[in-house]
Amino acid sequence: MMQTIENEIASGLTVTLDEKHFINCHFTNCRLVYTGGDYAWTDTTFEGCQVALAGAAQRTANLLGTFGALSLGGPQPASTLRLH
Repeated sequence: MMQTIENEIASGLTVTLDEKHFINCHFTNCRLVYTGGDYAWTDTTFEGCQVALAGAAQRTANLLGTFGALSLGGPQPASTLRLH
C-alpha cells in the first residue's frame, strides 16, 4: 500500500518517490530518488528538481541507453535527469 503525502512544501531535500502518492505538494530544487516502485502524484509540482535513478530503475535506464532508446540530453551521468 502506498503512503499518502499531502500538502508538503519542501526545498532542497532528498525525496524518495517509491511507494508514495503525493497530493497537493510543491517541491523546489529537491533531489527525487526513484528505484522502480509504484508512485503517483495529484496536483503536485516539481520546480528545478533532479531525478536520481537507483536500483532497478537505474539498471533499466542503462539498458535502454545501451540500445539508444534513452537519450539523457547532455553530459549528465545516466542516473540523473533534471525536471524543470
